[in-house]
Amino acid sequence: MQKYPTKMLIISAILLCYPALLFAMKGGMNGLFFLLVGLSLFTLFRGGQVHPKHFDNNAIALAIALSSAALAIFLSQAYHGHFDPHPYDGASRFLLAIPVYLVLRSINLRTLMSFQYGLPLGAMTALLLVLFTSGHYFNTARASTAFMHPIYFGDLSLVLGFLSLFSINLFKRDAPLLIALKTLGCVAGIYVSILSESRGGWIAIPILLTMWLVIQNKKQRYIRLAYAFPLLVVTLLASYFFISIIQHRIDRIFYELANFSNGQADSSIGIRLQLWKAALHLYGNNPLFGVGPDGFAQSMASLSQSGFITPEAAKLGRGEVHSQILASLVGLGIPGLLSILSIYFVPLFMFWKATHSSVNAQRNAGTMGVCLTLGFFLFGLSVETFNIKMIVSFYSLTLAVLLAIAHHKDDAVS
Repeated sequence: MQKYPTKMLIISAILLCYPALLFAMKGGMNGLFFLLVGLSLFTLFRGGQVHPKHFDNNAIALAIALSSAALAIFLSQAYHGHFDPHPYDGASRFLLAIPVYLVLRSINLRTLMSFQYGLPLGAMTALLLVLFTSGHYFNTARASTAFMHPIYFGDLSLVLGFLSLFSINLFKRDAPLLIALKTLGCVAGIYVSILSESRGGWIAIPILLTMWLVIQNKKQRYIRLAYAFPLLVVTLLASYFFISIIQHRIDRIFYELANFSNGQADSSIGIRLQLWKAALHLYGNNPLFGVGPDGFAQSMASLSQSGFITPEAAKLGRGEVHSQILASLVGLGIPGLLSILSIYFVPLFMFWKATHSSVNAQRNAGTMGVCLTLGFFLFGLSVETFNIKMIVSFYSLTLAVLLAIAHHKDDAVS
Protein backbone atom coordinates (compact mmCIF):
# COMPACT_ATOMS: atom_id res chain seq x y z
CA MET A 1 0.00 0.00 0.00
CA GLN A 2 2.91 2.31 0.72
CA LYS A 3 4.29 1.78 -2.76
CA TYR A 4 1.10 2.71 -4.64
CA PRO A 5 -0.91 4.94 -2.24
CA THR A 6 -2.44 7.04 -5.03
CA LYS A 7 -3.68 4.00 -6.90
CA MET A 8 -5.17 2.52 -3.73
CA LEU A 9 -6.91 5.80 -3.00
CA ILE A 10 -8.39 5.91 -6.51
CA ILE A 11 -9.64 2.32 -6.23
CA SER A 12 -11.19 3.05 -2.85
CA ALA A 13 -12.91 6.16 -4.23
CA ILE A 14 -14.28 4.21 -7.22
CA LEU A 15 -15.79 1.54 -4.97
CA LEU A 16 -17.37 4.24 -2.81
CA CYS A 17 -18.85 6.30 -5.64
CA TYR A 18 -19.95 3.94 -8.41
CA PRO A 19 -23.29 2.82 -6.89
CA ALA A 20 -24.45 6.43 -6.48
CA LEU A 21 -23.24 7.44 -9.94
CA LEU A 22 -25.28 4.59 -11.37
CA PHE A 23 -28.34 6.79 -10.76
CA ALA A 24 -26.96 10.31 -10.48
CA MET A 25 -25.03 10.70 -13.74
CA LYS A 26 -25.55 9.09 -17.12
CA GLY A 27 -22.35 7.30 -18.05
CA GLY A 28 -20.78 8.07 -14.68
CA MET A 29 -20.68 4.49 -13.45
CA ASN A 30 -19.37 3.25 -16.80
CA GLY A 31 -16.58 5.81 -16.60
CA LEU A 32 -15.50 4.58 -13.17
CA PHE A 33 -15.71 0.96 -14.34
CA PHE A 34 -13.37 1.60 -17.26
CA LEU A 35 -11.01 3.60 -15.03
CA LEU A 36 -10.78 0.63 -12.67
CA VAL A 37 -10.29 -1.74 -15.60
CA GLY A 38 -7.43 0.43 -16.83
CA LEU A 39 -5.78 0.49 -13.42
CA SER A 40 -6.19 -3.28 -13.15
CA LEU A 41 -4.67 -3.99 -16.57
CA PHE A 42 -1.76 -1.66 -15.81
CA THR A 43 -1.14 -3.49 -12.54
CA LEU A 44 -1.36 -6.96 -14.08
CA PHE A 45 0.86 -6.26 -17.06
CA ARG A 46 3.39 -4.09 -15.23
CA GLY A 47 6.69 -5.79 -15.92
CA GLY A 48 5.58 -7.25 -19.24
CA GLN A 49 3.76 -10.40 -18.19
CA VAL A 50 0.94 -11.81 -16.13
CA HIS A 51 2.20 -14.14 -13.43
CA PRO A 52 0.77 -17.69 -13.54
CA LYS A 53 -0.16 -17.44 -9.87
CA HIS A 54 -3.01 -15.12 -10.87
CA PHE A 55 -4.85 -17.99 -12.58
CA ASP A 56 -5.97 -20.45 -9.93
CA ASN A 57 -9.10 -22.58 -10.24
CA ASN A 58 -11.36 -19.72 -9.14
CA ALA A 59 -9.96 -17.33 -11.72
CA ILE A 60 -10.18 -19.94 -14.49
CA ALA A 61 -13.79 -20.81 -13.68
CA LEU A 62 -14.78 -17.14 -13.58
CA ALA A 63 -12.92 -16.37 -16.81
CA ILE A 64 -14.69 -19.20 -18.64
CA ALA A 65 -18.11 -18.11 -17.37
CA LEU A 66 -17.66 -14.42 -18.16
CA SER A 67 -16.10 -15.01 -21.58
CA SER A 68 -18.92 -17.34 -22.63
CA ALA A 69 -21.18 -14.47 -23.73
CA ALA A 70 -18.69 -13.23 -26.33
CA LEU A 71 -18.10 -16.79 -27.52
CA ALA A 72 -21.83 -17.45 -27.90
CA ILE A 73 -22.23 -14.26 -29.95
CA PHE A 74 -19.32 -15.26 -32.19
CA LEU A 75 -20.70 -18.77 -32.79
CA SER A 76 -24.15 -17.43 -33.68
CA GLN A 77 -22.75 -14.79 -36.02
CA ALA A 78 -20.43 -17.33 -37.66
CA TYR A 79 -23.36 -19.69 -38.21
CA HIS A 80 -25.44 -16.94 -39.84
CA GLY A 81 -22.47 -15.52 -41.74
CA HIS A 82 -23.10 -12.01 -40.47
CA PHE A 83 -20.58 -10.30 -38.21
CA ASP A 84 -21.45 -7.12 -36.34
CA PRO A 85 -19.25 -5.66 -33.56
CA HIS A 86 -22.13 -4.00 -31.72
CA PRO A 87 -23.28 -7.03 -29.64
CA TYR A 88 -19.77 -7.43 -28.25
CA ASP A 89 -19.95 -4.06 -26.51
CA GLY A 90 -22.02 -5.43 -23.65
CA ALA A 91 -20.41 -8.88 -23.62
CA SER A 92 -16.93 -7.37 -23.38
CA ARG A 93 -17.82 -5.85 -20.01
CA PHE A 94 -18.15 -9.29 -18.52
CA LEU A 95 -14.65 -10.03 -19.77
CA LEU A 96 -13.25 -6.78 -18.38
CA ALA A 97 -14.37 -7.77 -14.89
CA ILE A 98 -11.75 -10.55 -14.87
CA PRO A 99 -8.65 -8.32 -14.48
CA VAL A 100 -10.53 -6.25 -11.90
CA TYR A 101 -11.17 -9.40 -9.87
CA LEU A 102 -7.56 -10.54 -10.16
CA VAL A 103 -6.19 -7.24 -8.89
CA LEU A 104 -8.73 -6.51 -6.15
CA ARG A 105 -8.24 -9.86 -4.46
CA SER A 106 -4.49 -9.24 -4.19
CA ILE A 107 -4.41 -5.67 -2.82
CA ASN A 108 -4.73 -4.61 0.80
CA LEU A 109 -8.17 -5.53 2.05
CA ARG A 110 -8.60 -2.13 3.73
CA THR A 111 -8.72 -0.59 0.25
CA LEU A 112 -11.96 -2.49 -0.41
CA MET A 113 -13.69 -1.36 2.78
CA SER A 114 -15.17 1.74 1.12
CA PHE A 115 -17.39 -0.60 -0.91
CA GLN A 116 -19.66 -1.21 2.09
CA TYR A 117 -20.37 2.53 2.38
CA GLY A 118 -21.08 2.93 -1.33
CA LEU A 119 -23.95 0.43 -1.29
CA PRO A 120 -26.33 2.28 1.07
CA LEU A 121 -25.27 5.62 -0.41
CA GLY A 122 -26.26 4.32 -3.84
CA ALA A 123 -29.71 3.20 -2.66
CA MET A 124 -30.25 6.48 -0.80
CA THR A 125 -29.16 8.46 -3.86
CA ALA A 126 -31.94 6.74 -5.82
CA LEU A 127 -34.45 7.72 -3.15
CA LEU A 128 -33.24 11.32 -3.02
CA LEU A 129 -33.63 11.59 -6.80
CA VAL A 130 -37.25 10.52 -6.44
CA LEU A 131 -37.97 12.81 -3.50
CA PHE A 132 -36.29 15.96 -4.79
CA THR A 133 -37.12 15.63 -8.48
CA SER A 134 -40.36 14.61 -10.06
CA GLY A 135 -38.90 11.13 -10.48
CA HIS A 136 -41.35 10.52 -13.33
CA TYR A 137 -40.02 10.08 -16.85
CA PHE A 138 -40.79 7.88 -19.87
CA ASN A 139 -44.36 9.25 -19.91
CA THR A 140 -45.25 7.35 -16.75
CA ALA A 141 -45.97 8.20 -13.13
CA ARG A 142 -43.63 5.43 -12.00
CA ALA A 143 -40.36 6.47 -10.32
CA SER A 144 -37.38 6.57 -12.67
CA THR A 145 -34.56 8.83 -13.79
CA ALA A 146 -34.17 10.77 -17.03
CA PHE A 147 -31.97 7.99 -18.45
CA MET A 148 -33.18 4.86 -16.65
CA HIS A 149 -36.48 3.05 -17.20
CA PRO A 150 -38.62 2.46 -14.08
CA ILE A 151 -38.05 -1.30 -14.25
CA TYR A 152 -34.26 -0.99 -14.15
CA PHE A 153 -34.42 1.88 -11.67
CA GLY A 154 -36.51 -0.17 -9.26
CA ASP A 155 -34.55 -3.40 -9.65
CA LEU A 156 -31.12 -1.81 -9.24
CA SER A 157 -32.29 0.18 -6.21
CA LEU A 158 -33.67 -3.00 -4.71
CA VAL A 159 -30.49 -5.02 -5.16
CA LEU A 160 -28.39 -2.19 -3.70
CA GLY A 161 -30.76 -2.04 -0.74
CA PHE A 162 -30.42 -5.73 -0.02
CA LEU A 163 -26.67 -5.68 -0.54
CA SER A 164 -26.57 -2.91 2.06
CA LEU A 165 -28.48 -5.10 4.50
CA PHE A 166 -26.32 -8.15 3.80
CA SER A 167 -23.14 -6.06 4.25
CA ILE A 168 -23.77 -5.49 7.97
CA ASN A 169 -20.63 -6.70 9.79
CA LEU A 170 -18.99 -7.45 6.44
CA PHE A 171 -15.39 -6.94 7.57
CA LYS A 172 -15.79 -6.68 11.33
CA ARG A 173 -18.50 -5.80 13.83
CA ASP A 174 -20.02 -2.54 12.60
CA ALA A 175 -20.57 0.49 14.77
CA PRO A 176 -24.24 1.29 15.52
CA LEU A 177 -24.12 4.32 13.21
CA LEU A 178 -22.90 2.19 10.29
CA ILE A 179 -25.56 -0.44 10.96
CA ALA A 180 -28.15 2.34 10.89
CA LEU A 181 -26.77 3.62 7.57
CA LYS A 182 -26.91 0.17 6.00
CA THR A 183 -30.42 -0.44 7.32
CA LEU A 184 -31.56 2.90 5.90
CA GLY A 185 -30.01 1.88 2.59
CA CYS A 186 -32.10 -1.29 2.59
CA VAL A 187 -35.29 0.63 3.42
CA ALA A 188 -34.51 3.18 0.69
CA GLY A 189 -33.93 0.46 -1.90
CA ILE A 190 -37.19 -1.32 -1.14
CA TYR A 191 -39.12 1.96 -1.06
CA VAL A 192 -37.77 3.05 -4.46
CA SER A 193 -38.65 -0.38 -5.85
CA ILE A 194 -42.23 0.09 -4.66
CA LEU A 195 -42.41 3.58 -6.18
CA SER A 196 -41.07 2.23 -9.49
CA GLU A 197 -44.01 -0.22 -9.56
CA SER A 198 -41.71 -2.89 -11.01
CA ARG A 199 -43.60 -6.05 -10.12
CA GLY A 200 -40.97 -8.38 -11.52
CA GLY A 201 -38.45 -7.12 -8.99
CA TRP A 202 -40.86 -7.56 -6.10
CA ILE A 203 -40.53 -11.33 -6.47
CA ALA A 204 -37.02 -11.03 -5.04
CA ILE A 205 -38.09 -9.22 -1.86
CA PRO A 206 -39.54 -12.15 0.15
CA ILE A 207 -36.86 -14.53 -1.14
CA LEU A 208 -33.91 -12.29 -0.22
CA LEU A 209 -35.47 -11.19 3.04
CA THR A 210 -36.03 -14.81 4.08
CA MET A 211 -32.45 -15.57 3.15
CA TRP A 212 -31.17 -12.72 5.32
CA LEU A 213 -33.27 -13.77 8.31
CA VAL A 214 -32.09 -17.36 8.09
CA ILE A 215 -28.35 -16.63 7.82
CA GLN A 216 -28.27 -14.49 10.96
CA ASN A 217 -27.69 -17.59 13.05
CA LYS A 218 -26.75 -20.74 11.18
CA LYS A 219 -27.14 -22.88 14.29
CA GLN A 220 -30.80 -21.89 14.51
CA ARG A 221 -31.56 -21.54 10.80
CA TYR A 222 -34.48 -23.97 10.82
CA ILE A 223 -36.01 -22.31 13.87
CA ARG A 224 -35.57 -18.92 12.24
CA LEU A 225 -37.06 -20.22 9.02
CA ALA A 226 -40.05 -21.56 10.93
CA TYR A 227 -40.97 -18.13 12.28
CA ALA A 228 -39.61 -16.13 9.33
CA PHE A 229 -42.08 -17.66 6.89
CA PRO A 230 -45.31 -16.71 8.72
CA LEU A 231 -43.81 -13.31 9.54
CA LEU A 232 -43.17 -12.71 5.84
CA VAL A 233 -46.65 -13.88 4.91
CA VAL A 234 -48.16 -11.40 7.35
CA THR A 235 -45.86 -8.64 6.05
CA LEU A 236 -46.76 -9.35 2.43
CA LEU A 237 -50.48 -9.38 3.19
CA ALA A 238 -50.17 -6.14 5.15
CA SER A 239 -48.24 -4.59 2.25
CA TYR A 240 -51.01 -5.54 -0.13
CA PHE A 241 -53.84 -4.21 2.02
CA PHE A 242 -52.18 -1.02 3.28
CA ILE A 243 -49.91 0.10 0.41
CA SER A 244 -52.07 1.29 -2.46
CA ILE A 245 -49.31 1.03 -5.11
CA ILE A 246 -48.73 -2.64 -4.34
CA GLN A 247 -52.45 -3.40 -4.21
CA HIS A 248 -53.04 -1.67 -7.54
CA ARG A 249 -50.15 -3.39 -9.31
CA ILE A 250 -51.05 -6.85 -7.98
CA ASP A 251 -54.71 -6.40 -8.91
CA ARG A 252 -53.60 -5.43 -12.41
CA ILE A 253 -52.02 -8.87 -12.84
CA PHE A 254 -55.36 -10.65 -12.53
CA TYR A 255 -57.14 -7.98 -14.55
CA GLU A 256 -54.65 -8.23 -17.41
CA LEU A 257 -54.64 -12.03 -17.35
CA ALA A 258 -58.44 -12.03 -17.57
CA ASN A 259 -58.32 -9.59 -20.48
CA PHE A 260 -55.65 -11.70 -22.21
CA SER A 261 -57.84 -14.79 -21.99
CA ASN A 262 -60.62 -12.73 -23.59
CA GLY A 263 -58.44 -11.69 -26.50
CA GLN A 264 -57.23 -8.29 -25.22
CA ALA A 265 -53.50 -8.92 -25.54
CA ASP A 266 -52.01 -5.40 -25.45
CA SER A 267 -51.37 -5.08 -21.73
CA SER A 268 -48.12 -5.28 -19.80
CA ILE A 269 -48.52 -8.99 -19.08
CA GLY A 270 -50.23 -9.71 -22.39
CA ILE A 271 -47.35 -8.25 -24.38
CA ARG A 272 -44.84 -10.23 -22.32
CA LEU A 273 -46.74 -13.45 -23.01
CA GLN A 274 -46.83 -12.65 -26.71
CA LEU A 275 -43.11 -11.93 -26.84
CA TRP A 276 -42.27 -15.10 -24.93
CA LYS A 277 -44.42 -17.09 -27.34
CA ALA A 278 -42.67 -15.41 -30.26
CA ALA A 279 -39.25 -16.18 -28.76
CA LEU A 280 -40.05 -19.87 -28.37
CA HIS A 281 -41.47 -19.96 -31.89
CA LEU A 282 -38.36 -18.40 -33.40
CA TYR A 283 -36.08 -20.60 -31.35
CA GLY A 284 -37.96 -23.69 -32.54
CA ASN A 285 -36.98 -22.76 -36.10
CA ASN A 286 -33.34 -22.07 -35.12
CA PRO A 287 -32.57 -24.40 -32.20
CA LEU A 288 -28.77 -24.63 -32.39
CA PHE A 289 -27.44 -21.07 -32.77
CA GLY A 290 -30.63 -19.02 -32.54
CA VAL A 291 -31.72 -16.23 -34.85
CA GLY A 292 -28.66 -14.08 -34.20
CA PRO A 293 -28.09 -11.27 -31.65
CA ASP A 294 -30.46 -8.91 -33.47
CA GLY A 295 -32.66 -11.54 -35.09
CA PHE A 296 -35.53 -11.28 -32.64
CA ALA A 297 -35.99 -7.55 -33.18
CA GLN A 298 -35.73 -8.00 -36.96
CA SER A 299 -38.44 -10.67 -36.89
CA MET A 300 -41.04 -8.45 -35.26
CA ALA A 301 -42.38 -6.93 -38.48
CA SER A 302 -43.07 -10.27 -40.16
CA LEU A 303 -44.61 -11.78 -37.02
CA SER A 304 -46.89 -8.76 -36.67
CA GLN A 305 -47.94 -8.83 -40.32
CA SER A 306 -48.78 -12.53 -40.06
CA GLY A 307 -50.94 -11.88 -36.98
CA PHE A 308 -48.76 -14.02 -34.73
CA ILE A 309 -48.35 -11.05 -32.37
CA THR A 310 -50.04 -7.65 -32.21
CA PRO A 311 -48.44 -4.51 -33.67
CA GLU A 312 -48.02 -3.11 -30.14
CA ALA A 313 -46.16 -6.22 -29.02
CA ALA A 314 -43.99 -6.04 -32.15
CA LYS A 315 -43.15 -2.43 -31.38
CA LEU A 316 -41.94 -3.28 -27.89
CA GLY A 317 -40.30 -6.49 -29.08
CA ARG A 318 -37.88 -4.44 -31.17
CA GLY A 319 -36.40 -3.35 -27.87
CA GLU A 320 -36.33 -6.57 -25.84
CA VAL A 321 -37.81 -10.01 -25.25
CA HIS A 322 -38.67 -9.21 -21.60
CA SER A 323 -36.77 -12.26 -20.37
CA GLN A 324 -33.00 -12.49 -20.15
CA ILE A 325 -32.96 -16.27 -20.45
CA LEU A 326 -35.31 -16.34 -23.44
CA ALA A 327 -33.39 -13.48 -25.08
CA SER A 328 -30.15 -15.45 -24.81
CA LEU A 329 -31.83 -18.62 -26.04
CA VAL A 330 -33.63 -17.18 -29.06
CA GLY A 331 -30.77 -14.92 -30.10
CA LEU A 332 -27.79 -17.24 -29.54
CA GLY A 333 -29.29 -20.72 -29.26
CA ILE A 334 -27.86 -23.40 -27.00
CA PRO A 335 -24.52 -21.57 -26.51
CA GLY A 336 -26.48 -18.50 -25.45
CA LEU A 337 -28.52 -20.44 -22.90
CA LEU A 338 -25.39 -22.08 -21.47
CA SER A 339 -23.71 -18.68 -21.36
CA ILE A 340 -26.39 -16.84 -19.42
CA LEU A 341 -26.78 -19.74 -17.00
CA SER A 342 -23.03 -19.78 -16.39
CA ILE A 343 -22.97 -16.01 -15.85
CA TYR A 344 -25.54 -16.48 -13.09
CA PHE A 345 -24.68 -19.84 -11.58
CA VAL A 346 -20.90 -20.23 -11.81
CA PRO A 347 -20.40 -17.14 -9.61
CA LEU A 348 -23.36 -18.24 -7.47
CA PHE A 349 -21.64 -21.57 -6.81
CA MET A 350 -18.36 -19.78 -6.01
CA PHE A 351 -20.17 -17.48 -3.59
CA TRP A 352 -22.00 -20.41 -2.00
CA LYS A 353 -18.67 -22.12 -1.32
CA ALA A 354 -17.39 -18.91 0.27
CA THR A 355 -20.33 -18.84 2.70
CA HIS A 356 -18.73 -21.84 4.42
CA SER A 357 -15.41 -20.06 4.98
CA SER A 358 -14.09 -19.64 8.51
CA VAL A 359 -12.98 -16.08 7.63
CA ASN A 360 -15.66 -13.52 8.46
CA ALA A 361 -15.17 -11.21 5.45
CA GLN A 362 -15.04 -14.10 2.99
CA ARG A 363 -18.15 -15.71 4.43
CA ASN A 364 -20.15 -12.46 4.42
CA ALA A 365 -19.00 -11.54 0.92
CA GLY A 366 -20.15 -14.97 -0.20
CA THR A 367 -23.60 -14.32 1.20
CA MET A 368 -23.73 -10.91 -0.50
CA GLY A 369 -22.70 -12.55 -3.76
CA VAL A 370 -25.52 -15.07 -3.50
CA CYS A 371 -27.85 -12.10 -3.00
CA LEU A 372 -26.46 -10.35 -6.09
CA THR A 373 -26.55 -13.31 -8.49
CA LEU A 374 -29.87 -14.67 -7.25
CA GLY A 375 -31.41 -11.19 -7.42
CA PHE A 376 -30.32 -10.66 -11.02
CA PHE A 377 -31.52 -14.13 -11.97
CA LEU A 378 -34.97 -13.32 -10.56
CA PHE A 379 -35.03 -9.92 -12.28
CA GLY A 380 -34.08 -11.57 -15.55
CA LEU A 381 -37.14 -13.81 -15.51
CA SER A 382 -39.35 -10.92 -16.62
CA VAL A 383 -36.98 -8.34 -18.16
CA GLU A 384 -33.73 -8.27 -20.08
CA THR A 385 -31.12 -6.95 -17.66
CA PHE A 386 -28.01 -7.29 -19.79
CA ASN A 387 -29.22 -5.47 -22.90
CA ILE A 388 -28.27 -2.22 -21.12
CA LYS A 389 -24.48 -1.78 -21.07
CA MET A 390 -24.57 0.25 -17.85
CA ILE A 391 -26.26 -2.65 -16.06
CA VAL A 392 -23.72 -5.14 -17.42
CA SER A 393 -20.96 -2.91 -16.04
CA PHE A 394 -22.68 -2.67 -12.65
CA TYR A 395 -23.23 -6.42 -12.37
CA SER A 396 -19.71 -7.25 -13.55
CA LEU A 397 -18.01 -4.77 -11.25
CA THR A 398 -20.05 -5.71 -8.18
CA LEU A 399 -19.44 -9.38 -8.96
CA ALA A 400 -15.69 -8.78 -9.21
CA VAL A 401 -15.55 -6.84 -5.92
CA LEU A 402 -17.51 -9.43 -3.96
CA LEU A 403 -15.53 -12.35 -5.39
CA ALA A 404 -12.30 -10.50 -4.64
CA ILE A 405 -13.31 -10.19 -0.98
CA ALA A 406 -14.59 -13.76 -0.88
CA HIS A 407 -11.27 -15.09 -2.24
CA HIS A 408 -8.98 -12.62 -0.49
CA LYS A 409 -6.01 -14.00 1.42
CA ASP A 410 -5.70 -11.12 3.85
CA ASP A 411 -8.43 -11.45 6.48
CA ALA A 412 -6.94 -8.93 8.90
CA VAL A 413 -8.84 -5.65 9.00
CA SER A 414 -7.99 -3.04 11.56
